[in-house]
Amino acid sequence: MKKNRIIYPILLLSIAVIILLTGCSDNTNNSNEDNREKVIQELDYLDTQIVGILNKLNNISLQNYSLTLKEESTEKSSDSEQSKTSEEESKESNSQTQTGSSNENTSSITTTQMEVKSTLEEDESDIDWKTIKSEIEIINDTWGVILIDLTNFNVNNDDILGFSSALDDSILSIKDENKTDSLINVSKLYSYIPKYESALAVSNSIQNIKQVKSYLINAYSLVEQDKWDEIQINISDAENTFKNIVNDVEYIRDKEYKVNRTYVLIKELQNSLQYKDKKLFYVKYKNLMESINTL
Repeated sequence: MKKNRIIYPILLLSIAVIILLTGCSDNTNNSNEDNREKVIQELDYLDTQIVGILNKLNNISLQNYSLTLKEESTEKSSDSEQSKTSEEESKESNSQTQTGSSNENTSSITTTQMEVKSTLEEDESDIDWKTIKSEIEIINDTWGVILIDLTNFNVNNDDILGFSSALDDSILSIKDENKTDSLINVSKLYSYIPKYESALAVSNSIQNIKQVKSYLINAYSLVEQDKWDEIQINISDAENTFKNIVNDVEYIRDKEYKVNRTYVLIKELQNSLQYKDKKLFYVKYKNLMESINTL
């Protein structure tokens, strides 16, 4: 009996410890998954901001329309305007009366208008550097937080330092309002996103989508320099990578039309390269980027 009295408390204590450790393990796993999702959202934010800056460097908008506010003046009718003045009143008095009523009966209304944004008509040299400078500073501010989050996962330290270095180069070229260097440096920033997502074990198709965008962005950054051979290589790499998405039956189950449409647009962009025309490239690029963003 004494032996049993000793065993039972030990057994109960062991069970309690196992339950406690299991609970801690579950909490740890949940916490890691929450942190992982947080970092993925941060990378999506970087994606949007980087692409936004690159597009602004050529005044490309992924929206076909823009909303503008227009202020219009209207005149109110009044009893005094409807009544006729006496013939005995002088012309000077009549003129003063009309001027006064015009000021008092004029008001303004604000209307919203939709304007079509045409890539072909945009002036690529008229760059909004003020906005771009503000946006690259925002990326710099947020990178400090994202950097710390990435170090908690299996991310290559050289890749983290590489982004920091490319960010410094981007800030300097944007400060100097050097369009060619800004395109190259900012596109280099995007090239690290697929690497980070690979370390975070994001699904293969999502990684492939980001890699396709990286090739496309790299090609886009080279158009300003007319490096059409290198552009062709990047678009071919984008096509080959996208084939992995096409072959992922599980991923495309509910988005087969969008995936097929995107592949067709990749081929259209590829075929357009024979003309070596910047505007044509930008039109095809815009349509392709819009389609990729729906996947």
